[in-house]
Amino acid sequence: MSGRWAVLCAAVLAAPLSHAAELPRSGSDSYSTTYVTSAFVTMKLGERTVTTYDSSGITRNESGGTVFNNMGTRCLGMREVVGSDALNRGSCIDSDADGDQIFSTYEAKGPKGTHVFVGGTGKYTGFSGTADYTSQSIKGPDGRGMTLVLHTSKWSIAP
Repeated sequence: MSGRWAVLCAAVLAAPLSHAAELPRSGSDSYSTTYVTSAFVTMKLGERTVTTYDSSGITRNESGGTVFNNMGTRCLGMREVVGSDALNRGSCIDSDADGDQIFSTYEAKGPKGTHVFVGGTGKYTGFSGTADYTSQSIKGPDGRGMTLVLHTSKWSIAP
């Protein structure tokens, strides 16, 4: 009898925990990412400047949701400037504490752009949607580029 009681107690206590770990099938979130650029290469040809970069950071959900909260982020990208026009393009991976990942591509003209979610692993398998964003460049004390990016997203997870 005590063995059954222990199993029943464990099941009752585990039920809320397993339910809390499940993600909603869709949502909208506001989240911020702080990036530090760890490597870049700049090439200049006349008026045109092209910079490839590797940036990593931490993402935090500002809406209180579980998606995009406390995720490590890494982006590889290219910035092209011709005259006063700047175009950024690249790809990112966001990884949560379980190691599950969200994949996205992005494009920005100036400080405003859009991430397109193209999939994921684990609990994010079938992840899709977009996140419009605004970025603010900040120069770090050691001269490295730092960027604060504010996102507004709409996403879903296919069954």
